[in-house]
Amino acid sequence: MSPFWGSLFEHLKHCGRSASLFLITLAVLFILLCLAAFILSTELYKVIVPALAVIVVLGVALLVVVIRRARARRRERAETSPLSRDELRVARSKLVKDRNRVNSLWVLL
Repeated sequence: MSPFWGSLFEHLKHCGRSASLFLITLAVLFILLCLAAFILSTELYKVIVPALAVIVVLGVALLVVVIRRARARRRERAETSPLSRDELRVARSKLVKDRNRVNSLWVLL
């Protein structure tokens, strides 16, 4: 590996995920640009554009179905029965125990 690439990747380790994501995005955009140039030079766009339109329509339909299912699942989760008196008593006692433990820790500090 050349010193340029070695120092670049070493620098990216210190920058975190965002820099790596940027470089990956840049590489993907370059590949898409080369692919678009190839498609336009061979006149494949006459076949690909209608197929791409169909793929986009199917993708939007799939997205709508996924969103509707997610909303239906959320509604089902929201329909829970209220807690019984015993369950409420146990939950309140746990909250009080936690509050007392936190207060005793502050006294120790």
